[in-house]
Amino acid sequence: MRAPLPPDEAGRLRSLQALEVLDSESEPLFDALTRAAAIATGMPIALLSLVDADRQWFKSNFGLTGTAQTSRDAAFCAHTILGDEVLEVADARVDARFTDNPLVTDGPCIRFYAGAPITLSDGSRIGSVCVIDREPRSLSKQQRSILAELGRAAAMALEQRQHAMDRSRALARQREAETWLAEDRLRLSNLIESMRVGTWEWNIVSGSLLLNSRWAALIGRTIDELEPASIETWQRFCNENDWSQLQRAIESHFQGNAGEVECELRMLHKNGSEIWVRCRGRVMQRNDVGAPLRMCGALADISRAKQTEARLQASEAFLDRTGRMARVGGWELDLETREFTFSDQVCRIHEVPPGFRPDLDEALGFYPAEARATLEEAVRKSVGDGRGWDLELPFVTARGTQAWVRVVGTVEYAEGKPRWLIGALQEITLRRRAIRALEVSERRFRKLFQHSLGLICTHDLEGYLVSVNPAAANQLGYSVSEMVGRHFGEIMPEELRPQFEQYLQRIVAAKTDSGVIRLKGRDGSLHTWQYHNVLDDEDEHPYVLGHALDITEREQHEKTLKEMTMRDPLTGCFNRRILYEIEKELRPGDRWACIAVDLDRFKLVNDTHGHQRGDEVLIGMGQFLSRHVRPRDRVVRAGGDEFLVLLRDVDESGVRRVVEALRSDTAEAPIAFTLGSAVRSPGASLEATIAIADDALYAQRSRDRG
Repeated sequence: MRAPLPPDEAGRLRSLQALEVLDSESEPLFDALTRAAAIATGMPIALLSLVDADRQWFKSNFGLTGTAQTSRDAAFCAHTILGDEVLEVADARVDARFTDNPLVTDGPCIRFYAGAPITLSDGSRIGSVCVIDREPRSLSKQQRSILAELGRAAAMALEQRQHAMDRSRALARQREAETWLAEDRLRLSNLIESMRVGTWEWNIVSGSLLLNSRWAALIGRTIDELEPASIETWQRFCNENDWSQLQRAIESHFQGNAGEVECELRMLHKNGSEIWVRCRGRVMQRNDVGAPLRMCGALADISRAKQTEARLQASEAFLDRTGRMARVGGWELDLETREFTFSDQVCRIHEVPPGFRPDLDEALGFYPAEARATLEEAVRKSVGDGRGWDLELPFVTARGTQAWVRVVGTVEYAEGKPRWLIGALQEITLRRRAIRALEVSERRFRKLFQHSLGLICTHDLEGYLVSVNPAAANQLGYSVSEMVGRHFGEIMPEELRPQFEQYLQRIVAAKTDSGVIRLKGRDGSLHTWQYHNVLDDEDEHPYVLGHALDITEREQHEKTLKEMTMRDPLTGCFNRRILYEIEKELRPGDRWACIAVDLDRFKLVNDTHGHQRGDEVLIGMGQFLSRHVRPRDRVVRAGGDEFLVLLRDVDESGVRRVVEALRSDTAEAPIAFTLGSAVRSPGASLEATIAIADDALYAQRSRDRG
């Protein structure tokens, strides 16, 4: 007779599934419960059975070897979960519910059965603790009580098991979050270092000031020179007038009138000069009544930006002056708003006030009808083919002055659609004046050619220099006469000369080319130039007009910045970013090996001697490892007290030599350590190789600890 389903079957199955116990491995606690049931009742078989949708599965099995589950249709326990009391069947052969049950008529030939339901705290009966015999039997009152208690114990054990699993997962998530937090802090620290920003934290109550090393470096100092730092320390190195400005900004922020403090200050450098810095900060903590307690912020050196701004203003003034002299201005039309932007010079040509912004119809209204039609047709054609226009047209200013202008324009696109018309406008009323203006312009640009700090040159289609400006020749250590007539290949590193031939082919085909070229100076120094060249083939003898800027220092600076982001600021070893760089260029056949290094009892060093001593140990360990590898190898601080040694182009024997050298020199290391190594398999990732080395390390540590 198949047991009917309990009224709460759906909820009961949800509670069972939530325990995450079905099909799990055996566990000593539950095996102890079934043994106790067998001993207390004197039965040869005891089971902890869980009733699933279509089966009963045994979490613990005592005496019924080789059986893990049975069909629910034949399960005695399916009847047990229908009530709260112990179900006892003295002789299954004469019980109508079980007389033809296959577990009775066939193996294991059940005669006696007694089961106590396992009832969870939510009331769900999910299975039973049962005892079985192959002979008719009966339980005493005490044995029935013991079996019922074992059923309750099983319920509590299952729920406690689930709670333990939940706690374990929660702890794992907490550890993962702590790891991410530590990594975020490291990334933030590296970011701040890479940005070369000084940070400060002001305890407003005590006046103490916490500074990073970059803050001190901005004024040519070290942290030790400034300690103990206070707000008075900052005032001592700040320009007196600027300090008053900063105090006013802080007070305004304290009163809630400004969301943050931001101002530019002059600071006294150790060498006696003044530098400009931008100070930003805000209150990070207030007390219960809103009074500020703690304030944090940053300082950035803007001396160079100030210089750049001054140069930009001078350049804009220069362009404005040259625009006035050449009577040439720039304009732009937004095709969406149909509104023009005029430079000041274009406004002058139109004889309108500076800042005049006409719409399209107003701008076209300055041209007579015939000229307007010509201009409109040129614009439509340019929008269609993207080629631009260059026209000379009659023109009437806002004051009625009759004039002629040269209108040059082109189309700029955004997302594949015409977005702006941009161009220039030049007054050409008198041809003689225009010719004189052209002569003046030619002299002006000749001066620019003579005095430009960039490379300005022309060369023929074979690569021989026709002209070069003096500044560029001087930077390479040559005179102009030594440069003219020389082939570009002669002042290039030999390995790069094939690239120059490719450049000649490109510029002939496309009539323009941009990129980077490396030139060799007379003294053998290498200069990197960023160029933009165009081909002029309208003359009888085509030539290339070239313009380039020396970016050698910028390139070196960028290289240095990139390396800084890949260095651990404490030990000077590489950080984990180097792994990404190596992985990015890794080929299947490249031979790399990894030695994972973990410091023994490093936490004890910090706890006993303090973090400063711990930092000294980490620095010393980085130096110790670096002494045992070649220049092309990499020593990486993977995090905390873990290091990686990455060996390039080595096999198993090469790795063993390094490992043996490290172990034999253990006495030179600042702390004991454990090693694990692995050689990269062809096609394997670097992370996979590191993981194998890490496993080997922990296996070695287990062996060392017995």
